[in-house]
Amino acid sequence: METTKESNGQPDATAVVPVDIEQGLNRALLDYHRDEASTEESERRRPRVGRVPPHVRSLDGGEAYTPKFVSIGPIHHANETLRKHSHGLKIAYLHAIIARRSAEPLEDADVRAALIGYKDGVSALEEKARAFYKEPVTTLGSVAFVEMMVLDGCFLLEHMLNYATGVEEPLLHRTHWAPSQLHSDLIRFENQVPFFVLAELLLLSPLSRDPELEICRTGRRDFLRSLGVHYLLRKDDEDLKKLHSSDDVYHLLHLYSLSLTEARLSRPQGHAGLAARAWRALWKLPIVSLTPVAYLLCSVADDDKDEEEEVTKMPNIPSATDLQRVGIKFKRAPRHPDGGFLDVRMEDGDTLVIPMVNIEQFTAPQLQNLIALEQATPELPDDCSCYAFFMDNLVANPADVALLESEGILKSNLGSHKAVVTYFNKLCKGNKLELEGNYLRTVFEELLDRNRNPMYAWIGTLRKKYFSSPWGIIAMVVTLLVFASTVLQTYF
Repeated sequence: METTKESNGQPDATAVVPVDIEQGLNRALLDYHRDEASTEESERRRPRVGRVPPHVRSLDGGEAYTPKFVSIGPIHHANETLRKHSHGLKIAYLHAIIARRSAEPLEDADVRAALIGYKDGVSALEEKARAFYKEPVTTLGSVAFVEMMVLDGCFLLEHMLNYATGVEEPLLHRTHWAPSQLHSDLIRFENQVPFFVLAELLLLSPLSRDPELEICRTGRRDFLRSLGVHYLLRKDDEDLKKLHSSDDVYHLLHLYSLSLTEARLSRPQGHAGLAARAWRALWKLPIVSLTPVAYLLCSVADDDKDEEEEVTKMPNIPSATDLQRVGIKFKRAPRHPDGGFLDVRMEDGDTLVIPMVNIEQFTAPQLQNLIALEQATPELPDDCSCYAFFMDNLVANPADVALLESEGILKSNLGSHKAVVTYFNKLCKGNKLELEGNYLRTVFEELLDRNRNPMYAWIGTLRKKYFSSPWGIIAMVVTLLVFASTVLQTYF
């Protein structure tokens, strides 16, 4: 290695770069230039799966992103603990796929021939499958990589089909925690296989020709997508009219994200009946009549503050207890909302409708992995990241958790209200969220406008103090009658 020349203790401008470094840089740059020049833009493949960045993983030690029962794909393939848990189960499911449509016991030659067919089909996709992962898969040779894809892909197909058709899985149900843990593992960002590998295996397997499955395929344009949506959302994908085809789905977690967004967009808009609207208007009439007086009394001193807030960036929304003080009511969405857990909306101007969310061992990682997918895939909408930001704002302290639990919106077995606050606070750390264009922007604006207007705080205090119980309402009515009687007596 050549040394650099120095003049007066300073490096010489004409110093020679070490030859091995210069050659290595030249080689790398030229190789990249040749690849770019020889590859059409439409053929360049962007990696779809990689490890979650350390600064995000460190928030909980990586627990949310690491599978606990079964590894899918190459990232956690070397984990011996996962191999002991699930390798035998994968082999059994691979054999179950091969044995479909077989009226008699298979011969060894039949099993071997079927496996060779699967491996040949996946081998043609090996280069594309390797490029699917951000980190080069250097620990697996060609044969080992193809065999891993066949084993994991067939395991996924057989499990989803059993779930869709109601077939019992005694090997999986040997322990009570295995089914729930498996479902949680299959939607972890680092635990995915390409959807095009699943599509190839489905085409090669007897599943696409099994007459017993005809009822599952009838009327469905995309059988693989139907299996995935039913497994993830427990619903028919025909309800999601604009859902992407299997050719445009990256992996199972991506299908979950697409399904949640499409379910939210496809939710029918409910409209209250005329009688219900008239009753709500009548109930609000006494308070509305006090609006001008309340506004005059409360808004004069805050004019300068409002003008200052209007020119600043949209701030965080208030917490649940703060929103309650300005008259916002909380309501749990229907138990099976058409729009999934993202279906947050305002009703009647003062009611915030939120689907119930259950924070426990198996469901807590779902939102974290959906957010990881969105952060790693800029072309996807930030729906789950926006929902996490909304909940992070809403749940600022244990009192907010208690309020949402009392309304049936939050359910948790994390041990304490403070643990729930910590969970939501960690969701958005290290992630980027664009408030412009997010699907909850209208809800944010309505809540912020209401919070900025001091009239609603005054009305909220009035409601809590005088109209929170029947006795308070009776006392207020009696007081008004006595006051009116005294005025009339004095006048006459």
